[in-house]
Amino acid sequence: MLKIAGGLLLIAGTTLMGLRAASGIQDEYRQMQYLQQIIYMLQSEIRYSRAYLGEAFLHIKEQVREPYAGWLAQMSRSMDKREGGMFSDIWEKETEAYLSASGLPQEERGRLAALGGRLGAADMDMQIKTLELYQEQLAVSMSEKREGMRTKMRLCRCLGVMSGIFLTVLLV
Repeated sequence: MLKIAGGLLLIAGTTLMGLRAASGIQDEYRQMQYLQQIIYMLQSEIRYSRAYLGEAFLHIKEQVREPYAGWLAQMSRSMDKREGGMFSDIWEKETEAYLSASGLPQEERGRLAALGGRLGAADMDMQIKTLELYQEQLAVSMSEKREGMRTKMRLCRCLGVMSGIFLTVLLV
């Protein structure tokens, strides 16, 4: 009786681990969607409000959730105080500091950090074009992620259940 209960608990535990891994894959995609919305907001602030980047960050931070709100607020503060050197250095440092635990994939955080190098050294029209280019890159990245997402999620769930069954058979 105790072996059966232990086996069931083992299967349940590994199944939950598989479900959690599948949820992590889906969360990465959701974070990319949310980043896309933030970039659209930034593009709109620059284009229609004619706001400079520090102002745009302040306006957008009121509309987004953490950790993005903290990231944008710190970007604005650092730009106002002129601390941290060039805009690209501030952008890269704050992106890594605030968004490392956001759930964004590492490759996307790298692309986002590189965006600052092109964004800070441009006039308004060039900033908009740079953001549009980043939006296109993000859309391609998201479509690639979406293509493999279902398969990976199903694989994680199946591996969770099957590994639990395997370990139960092995141990019992």
